[in-house]
Amino acid sequence: MPILRNFMIKPVIIFLLFLILFTAGNISGQSCTGGPMGFLALRSQSPLQQLRFGMQYHPPWVARTGTLKMYFEHLWKNMWLYKPDYYLIDAEIHEFAVRCCYGLGRNFEISAELPVRHVSGGILDRMIEGFHNGIGIDNAGRDEFPRNQFAFAINNGVGEGGWTYAGSEQTGWNIGNAVVAASYAFHDPESGGTSGVITANVKLPTGTRSEYFGGQSIDLGISLSTMSRTGNFYIYACPGMAYYTDKEMINIPLEQWHFSALLAVEYHPKTSRHSWISQLIIERGIAMEFSEFTSNTYELIFAYKRSLSDNMTLEIGILENLFFFDNSPDVGFHFGITKILKS
Repeated sequence: MPILRNFMIKPVIIFLLFLILFTAGNISGQSCTGGPMGFLALRSQSPLQQLRFGMQYHPPWVARTGTLKMYFEHLWKNMWLYKPDYYLIDAEIHEFAVRCCYGLGRNFEISAELPVRHVSGGILDRMIEGFHNGIGIDNAGRDEFPRNQFAFAINNGVGEGGWTYAGSEQTGWNIGNAVVAASYAFHDPESGGTSGVITANVKLPTGTRSEYFGGQSIDLGISLSTMSRTGNFYIYACPGMAYYTDKEMINIPLEQWHFSALLAVEYHPKTSRHSWISQLIIERGIAMEFSEFTSNTYELIFAYKRSLSDNMTLEIGILENLFFFDNSPDVGFHFGITKILKS
C-alpha cells in the first residue's frame, strides 16, 4: 500500500537526515586511533525474545573519565513465526534508539537508553518470499497468508476458542522500555592481554502498548564482556544472565532466570579505519513449556564499521536466517552512529 509505505519510510528518512546533520563538520581527515571498534551492541531480535527484555552486551571497554558517548541506531526487522494450532507472529518493526554513556572514572561508566518503535505489517514480505524461493528455502508457511499484515495469535488456553489475539492496538508508534546500566572495566584494553568489563542492567517499564513487546516488569541483568587479540583479529566472548520478575505472559509460564551469550570475531588491521565483524547471539528459551518458546534462539549477524574521525564511528549490519531459520527474524537491517563528546 503506497500510503503505508510512505508513512513508514518518512521517519526513516528523517532519522537519517538528523544523523547527517549531527555528524556534519565532524567527518575529517583525522587519523584513526588503531584500536578495535567492537561488536554491534544489539539485543536478540528473535520473535520469541521480543516478548522479554533482552540482554545487551557492553563492549569490553568503558568511556574515559568525563567523556560522553552518544549512540544513535535504527533497526529494521521482519519477524515471522508460525506453527499450526500453536501460534502466528507476523510483524515488521522499525526501532530507533538513543543511548548515552558517561565515564565517571578511569574504570567506571554509567549509561541509559530509550528506544522508540513502529510496529506494522511492513513492506518486506514479497522480497523475503522471492529471496527464499530463489535459493530454494521453504517459506515456513509465510506464503499461505496475506502479505504485509500484522498478526499476533497464540493458542494459550484463554480468549476466543482458547486463542489470544493482538490487533491494531499493538501497532503504530510506541515508546520502549528504558534501560540503565553501570559498567566496570577490570582490565584496560590498552594494558594488553585480555580486557574485560562487567555490566549490571536494569530495565524500567517505561514502554507504551508493550504488553507483547518487552513486558511491564522491572528486570535485572548482569553480563561479562571479554576481548583477546590474535594478530588483526579480535575475539569477543560475552556470557550474561537476567532475572525477570514476570512469572507469566498471556497465560504462558515463563522462565524467570535467563541465560545468554554473545560470541564475535572482528577483523581490524591496526592502521585501518575499517572493521568487519561476525557475531552470534544465543539466548535461552523464554517459556517453561510451550512449543518452540522453550527452545534456544540463535542469531548470526554480519557487520561493518568505519571510523569517520577520531570521535565518530559508522556501523551497518545485516541479520539473515539462512543458518538458523526456525526462530530468528527473517531479515534485519541495522544502521548506527557513535559520537564521542568531550566534557
